[in-house]
Amino acid sequence: MDLQLIDYAEGYRFRIKCKHCGYGWYSDPRELLEHAETHDRMYLDEVAKTLWCKSCYSNEALITPIILMPTHHFVGGMA
Repeated sequence: MDLQLIDYAEGYRFRIKCKHCGYGWYSDPRELLEHAETHDRMYLDEVAKTLWCKSCYSNEALITPIILMPTHHFVGGMA
């Protein structure tokens, strides 16, 4: 993905799943920015490498953005 963490500042939540054991959890973009290893210009695959699984302590995670506001990025429509 070519989107950075700042692109998900509002209207999103992340579903994070460990690739090793399958344990999953949810996090807000603000929560991820509170970590010392992250900053707002990081790509999601870079952020995934900084996350540690709470179950098996692996740092192999998959981040899936979830839209909280369905019309958040709606730009146009039918006239």
